[in-house]
Amino acid sequence: MPKRSGASTASSYTDADDNKSVATGTAFGGGKTIGFGAGICLLINNITGPGVPSIANMYAESGWFLPSFLFILIWCMSSLSTGMYCEAMRMIPGNEHFRGRIEYTTIVKHYFGEKFFRASQLGLNGALQSLNIISVIQSAQLMDAAISAIFGKSCGFNLTPFSLTFDGSEALSGEGSTPIAYPLPEATKFWSCIDTNNLDDGNAWGCHGILSAGFITSLVFTLPMGMWNLDENMGIQVGAFILTVVCWFVWFFVAFYSENFKHDAWQIPAFTDSSKDYASQAGVLGTVLFNYGYVTCIPSWVNEKKMNVSINKSVWTGSLICNFVFFALGISGCMAFHQFLAGPATGKCEKIDGYPYSCANTVLNIFTTPKLMKTMIPDIHNHGAANFIAQLSVYLFIPGAVLSGIPVFSIVVKYNCIENGCSKRFSDFWGIVFPWLIAIPLLYQPDALNQFITYSSLIFVSFTDFIVPWYLYYFLLKGKVQGTIDIEAESDDSDEERNLVKVNDSFHLSEFEEGTIPVHWAFPPQLNLSLKARKNAALVLVFIMGTAAVSGTIFSIATSATNSWNCAGVGT
Repeated sequence: MPKRSGASTASSYTDADDNKSVATGTAFGGGKTIGFGAGICLLINNITGPGVPSIANMYAESGWFLPSFLFILIWCMSSLSTGMYCEAMRMIPGNEHFRGRIEYTTIVKHYFGEKFFRASQLGLNGALQSLNIISVIQSAQLMDAAISAIFGKSCGFNLTPFSLTFDGSEALSGEGSTPIAYPLPEATKFWSCIDTNNLDDGNAWGCHGILSAGFITSLVFTLPMGMWNLDENMGIQVGAFILTVVCWFVWFFVAFYSENFKHDAWQIPAFTDSSKDYASQAGVLGTVLFNYGYVTCIPSWVNEKKMNVSINKSVWTGSLICNFVFFALGISGCMAFHQFLAGPATGKCEKIDGYPYSCANTVLNIFTTPKLMKTMIPDIHNHGAANFIAQLSVYLFIPGAVLSGIPVFSIVVKYNCIENGCSKRFSDFWGIVFPWLIAIPLLYQPDALNQFITYSSLIFVSFTDFIVPWYLYYFLLKGKVQGTIDIEAESDDSDEERNLVKVNDSFHLSEFEEGTIPVHWAFPPQLNLSLKARKNAALVLVFIMGTAAVSGTIFSIATSATNSWNCAGVGT
């Protein structure tokens, strides 16, 4: 197969091709306008997002060794996965050096055909819709907490009213005058109001389908952004990134005012005592994978980034920053509050044995629960300004990290639907509206957030974000696909030719000065890796992730099967 260069194959390229699908010729999405800085903000928002507040819970449940090891390992694996997928993406004729547009599932279809394409559709939608549903649940819960803090209570429509009895308040409060079990009147009302920041006496919304004020407010703010193109969201992404960084700094510094640091109770063991009911390693892999489940969004970003923006530089820089964030907030949060943090697998915590519903699902629950604030960080709780800043950081995190991520996932799903022949109306419904409908019955289910993170990551994210890109890269290197640029011929180029493509008059680039653009390779040419070494690396990665995902799923099922189901205790 003859060698093809970026310049020689681009003679018919025009600005109008920026948003035209290489596979179908359909025009959709935005132009190639996303710069390096905005791309970094988008990647960091995408990788961190709603998962950061629950990382401390994982450390509290499992100890510091396995989470830290997996964060470093999965960081490298996800960055390689991105690089491999993008290399296969640029080898598709008509998309040399990403001059056209092609989405995740169409790339799979080009290399693997119709059957695997359908499997990738299932995996992609499972992964992205799960991420969206998790973000919706968290944003709605945090918004309800914000409304309760401002107005005393949050209200909502109870779509499934039924009686509910709270059992165990005596053990929680330690006051003998409080009855052990009693009904919650608000549970049977179609319209009800509760203080979601004070649930010591039970949660009347537990296990009910609730259309709450927080849910509706989040919906109104987020839904319009999902109708935009990805490049039109960049201003919001940059603003959200700045807001999120401010919140992270507040959480980090507040943690060191914890009573644990005053009384030398901050130590985290390498491995938690497996004889304890709150200790487990089962939730670690799923939680880490969830945070690095961003590869499926990469093609949409590549399609709309400026052509002089390096993929490897953006991805490795952005993901490395995220790793520092995970370590800083996960370890400090665990040191400060480990007694009250519910594990992602067990749903239990160290402090209250036998009563998992009294534990905090995330560090944010500590900041919004007066009882826990008073117990764990009294210096902050008793200081008016400090207490206000700590709680404000929680509510600013809603638009900063959670709400900003929902439109991105929606847009990627929408793009893939449109490219594969779905109508604009159906694509908008499936990508933008559907996750909100599914989230309604899950909003106040016991430990729904952590369980959803664990299983969606092990089943969908491991497949679409890791196994598919690696095997696709292996398939590319084997040269099994007709009509794909010859990888061996390109590999024979000199290092200088492989790293840069000259821009000339026959390769017109909108908003790009004459010069050079980087050629993307998963492995830098300077490593001088042979074709065989790269193929073997891809196969080994597929085997490792496949084995880990299956083992993690079985382990998680075995662990969660022993968990209790307490509707009235949700969030208490």
